[in-house]
Amino acid sequence: MSRGKSVFETPVCHVTLPCGQIDRKEVHLSDAIGTTGYVDLEIPKTGGVTHKSDIYSFGVVLWEILCGRKAFIPNADEDNMFLASLVRFHYENDTVNDIILPDLRNHMSEKSLTSFSNISYSCINKERIHGPDMNSITHELENALELQVSYDNLVTSLFL
Repeated sequence: MSRGKSVFETPVCHVTLPCGQIDRKEVHLSDAIGTTGYVDLEIPKTGGVTHKSDIYSFGVVLWEILCGRKAFIPNADEDNMFLASLVRFHYENDTVNDIILPDLRNHMSEKSLTSFSNISYSCINKERIHGPDMNSITHELENALELQVSYDNLVTSLFL
């Protein structure tokens, strides 16, 4: 294989970097490129990509897992086209269980599901400037897993 780009590499964005020390909060786009449904819609307002943009995209992936659907469905009605806006609507109206996969919802402990959905929502919340960093997300996802393992162990012990 040649030393050039792999056929599987996809550019995410073109970035303009200043000379000298780089501040992760000050990286700016020259052209936004990305997959519809995963790109942080706040980029034009903030003037560029930051690590919060990556956290937004990761949050969309977490919601894809919870809901069992794609981030963007082009032929869907406007309210259901983008997963992130659908999640925000249901989360803010306390109806998020309506969009979580029923099999997943029925097999997860309520505490684990709540923990997982809360951290996932914080990634795509419109107030991303106050959102979590990746260390906090990792910690909360590990907590959700521990809650689920404890629940599974309890249920298993009841049936032995």
